[in-house]
Amino acid sequence: MDPIDKEKERVKELTDLLNLYNREYYLLDAPSVSDAEYDQLMEELQRLENKRPDLKDRLSPTNRVGGGVIKDFPKIKHKKYMLSISDVFNEDELYDFDRTVRKAVGIDKVEYMCEVKIDGLACSLLFEDGDLEIGSTRGDGTIGEDVTNNVMTIPSIPLHINDKREIEVRGEVYMPKASLERLNEEKKKNNEPLFANARNAAAGSLRQLDSAITSKRHLDAWWYYVPDALALGFKKHSEALDYIQSLGFRTNPERRLVHGIGEVIAYMHEYAKKRPSLPYDIDGLVIKVNDMTLYDRIGYTMKTPKWEIAFKFPPEEQITRLLDIQLTVGRTGRVAPTAILEPVRVAGSLISRATLNNEDFIKGKDIRLGDYVSLHKAGDVIPEVEKVILERRKTDSVPYSFPSTCPYCHQELKRIQGQTFCVNDACPSRNINKLIFFCSDHGMDIDGLGESSVEDFFNENLVKEIPDFYLLKDHQEDLMMMDGIGEKTCKSLFAAIEKSKKNELYMLICGLAIPLVGKKTAIVLADHFHNLDNLMNAKEEELSSLQDVGSITAKKISVYFEDPKNREIVERLRSYGLNFSLLHEIKEAKDNDFKDKKFVLTGALSVSREEMTKRLENLGAKSSGSVSKNTDFVLVGDEPGSKYDKAVKLGVKIYNEEEIMPLILKAEQEQ
Repeated sequence: MDPIDKEKERVKELTDLLNLYNREYYLLDAPSVSDAEYDQLMEELQRLENKRPDLKDRLSPTNRVGGGVIKDFPKIKHKKYMLSISDVFNEDELYDFDRTVRKAVGIDKVEYMCEVKIDGLACSLLFEDGDLEIGSTRGDGTIGEDVTNNVMTIPSIPLHINDKREIEVRGEVYMPKASLERLNEEKKKNNEPLFANARNAAAGSLRQLDSAITSKRHLDAWWYYVPDALALGFKKHSEALDYIQSLGFRTNPERRLVHGIGEVIAYMHEYAKKRPSLPYDIDGLVIKVNDMTLYDRIGYTMKTPKWEIAFKFPPEEQITRLLDIQLTVGRTGRVAPTAILEPVRVAGSLISRATLNNEDFIKGKDIRLGDYVSLHKAGDVIPEVEKVILERRKTDSVPYSFPSTCPYCHQELKRIQGQTFCVNDACPSRNINKLIFFCSDHGMDIDGLGESSVEDFFNENLVKEIPDFYLLKDHQEDLMMMDGIGEKTCKSLFAAIEKSKKNELYMLICGLAIPLVGKKTAIVLADHFHNLDNLMNAKEEELSSLQDVGSITAKKISVYFEDPKNREIVERLRSYGLNFSLLHEIKEAKDNDFKDKKFVLTGALSVSREEMTKRLENLGAKSSGSVSKNTDFVLVGDEPGSKYDKAVKLGVKIYNEEEIMPLILKAEQEQ
């Protein structure tokens, strides 16, 4: 045999062996070779691929170790929307879920699949012709990020499967508790900030631009859903899970098929106790109807299916001592008190600070310096003081007195509508926070301009107003005199600032920190006005007529752009070349049930009105704030108001969410 052919055969042999041993170790937990033998085979394959690059496959086992740095993650549009799951928090809500399902399908006792809810990062894997084609994050459910190179470094994920059909599986990439402990030990030795919890560590690791770093983080994954299971020939969710497990995907062994809500409740109590002993973090359970042929009968809301529910465990509580109360003054001037605590671990995170909301919150709970307090995570995310442990309070304790002057500019604080504000426009804290907000992911999302960097630049008089960021390139020598900033850092920073000039219009509108204008409102304004000049010159009446803007926000927008100083800031940004217009093309909608139809929304929907409005407008519909004889249809949610009554009186077509969702999805698929 030709020597070249021998090398080709050996590469195939090594690839097959390494894939087999990988499956034995990570899926079957039954390795047939030692780690040393596995490593020798891997090194041999690497040597052959280095010698013969033409023999290296995109899905070679050697790619498990990572390598190669990318500039950014490409965006991926999911073939099917990645739905989120509605949350419930107690047994009564689980019983309500069961009643709703049974009523929809007419069955006395429903078969459910119960699964633990992994605290990680939702991901999708797409296989074509038996090979892994794309690994992507959930993103916003419609658009995710292509993280294929990083997904390939997770040893338990198969790169090839024995099924040539197009198959998508969805699940959760997570960091085991042991991996987090090892990673934080390394960070501690290097005097680096520690990861607060496994979820943050997993998300940060999977989104590394250098896949070699991801490989060293020892991530893992469970796979729990096959979007096209019915089309692939499965009627039961459990059958689909068993099948993908046979293909080499890790499916969680803690899952259980149960019959009726009573067994669901028993499973819930069992895993509430088992939770701390699992080798990975869970924040709840997921309960799914097992018979997938019933899903369309049970139905969907805009974002969530009605055939599954997530039960969230009650937030873990810990007791610790309150050492101090610090005040921060945000960009709007609102004063926010923060509890400084003796560090304590709560729900997987080390907590040393917690929100105290406002002055009334402190008074209402009678929180005092030196108190022992019960701490929990609101929604399992935000640390919050629950209550004071009065029996441990010292006898010489005195009530906390909220300061009457700003701790930063020393001007008098004022109470406005139940909140405390510093109304001094020149307050350094307000100005720093405006700058931080502009650079944050809430605004222009500029890499390298985090809170500490912005504060340093402010204190060094390099940045005092928003446009000054775009002049930093003229101060490279000053920047390089600061700790930790070298030529390479400057180059990256200047590139990120330059890149931000091409951001979407809504990011700039949001970044300007107009009071009451967050991301959602900024998107509405950008889509309506198309450029910043139109917005700046808009009348208050036009602004207030927009869906989800309202009169108060409209007034704030008008006042902001009437201020000559704000106008000057905008003109400086224009002169530095920032984008002031919509970047995306507004496409003409195809003919569908909604094109050119006037609609009105009323009542509480399962999603924001802004999101529902945007979806309908993308289909060519036109939003209106009031019902008239020219209205084509009204979409009603819970507790609709007078608009519903008027629609009934005028005989206008009325939809609820369950009725309109199939029509929206059909129209979107045909776009």
